[in-house]
Amino acid sequence: MKVRISVSIFFLVLISGCSQFNKKGYVAVGGYEYCKSVNGNIIAFDKQCPPERKVFINEVIKDIAPNTNSVTIWINRDWQESWYKIEDIQSNIIDRGYTPIFIFYWFADDISPKFIKENKKKYFTALRRMVWFLDQLDGEKVVILNPEFNENGIESYEPFNDLLIDSINLVKQVKQTKVSFCMGDFGNYQNISDKKNWQGFHLSVHRAIQHVDFITFQEMRGSTRNRSEEILKTPERSLAFAKYLTKRYHKPTFLAYLALSSYGDNGLKIQEKVYQGFAKLMPEFISQGNLIGFNSFHLMDVPHHVGYFKEAEKHFGIVDSKGTPKPALKQFQNIHF
Repeated sequence: MKVRISVSIFFLVLISGCSQFNKKGYVAVGGYEYCKSVNGNIIAFDKQCPPERKVFINEVIKDIAPNTNSVTIWINRDWQESWYKIEDIQSNIIDRGYTPIFIFYWFADDISPKFIKENKKKYFTALRRMVWFLDQLDGEKVVILNPEFNENGIESYEPFNDLLIDSINLVKQVKQTKVSFCMGDFGNYQNISDKKNWQGFHLSVHRAIQHVDFITFQEMRGSTRNRSEEILKTPERSLAFAKYLTKRYHKPTFLAYLALSSYGDNGLKIQEKVYQGFAKLMPEFISQGNLIGFNSFHLMDVPHHVGYFKEAEKHFGIVDSKGTPKPALKQFQNIHF
């Protein structure tokens, strides 16, 4: 997956045994800033958008996704503080009742034991810069470190535990902050259960995972990389992964982001069916998978998005770039904890 500048909003919920969370639940879909067209429609953000037409995510989700209460922001290697202003996050997110959740994606696809050894100092310099940024915010915050780290040899690299533990301890210096790191669900998507792949990253996290507040994982599918039958199995596979993780590590689980593209033949219908599947299985996610969080990667399509899924990257939203809801939006609205 390529470096992401996008933002995501998360849906978490408090369940029995998870008293460290002070809300009943956190609900959200990806987005940060949009643009209002001349006729008043909310459309995907354009760099040419005049300042008077800019609309923050809270103004959009209160109408089309009122169950949301959290906004997640991606921090990649190129991140600049000017992208997300402290005063905007405070006034438009925290003060409006939304919890900001920051995903720290510094290593990205370059991650490997060699890359970590060569860039560890730069990594922690960047992480300390983010911690300084977070420390200026007054209110609850969540940080998710190193999404999809378990590739390129990291999954069997035991010293990665030490980097994670040091990272977690650094982030926890910020008051009112919860922290985790994010495993990628990789392997054979023809299968529902895939324990051979899920067991593969244990060595890299077996010590660090005791320090997190919850266990985080992700799911991404698109017709440019996956067959329809693989995509349609995403809810059942996600449930199996959540059950595996909570049983092995004795922590709540959190689906950090579901990126489900509507691109391709029957893409809108397939996306709708997958979200419908998640809504139907949500009681089992909570009772058997110890799930506390669900995140839909983007609220609105991002036309300039690039990455592993190529053209499908531009269609992860449940609303298109012109502001028209996709069928999946209604199914997302049926997801409750």
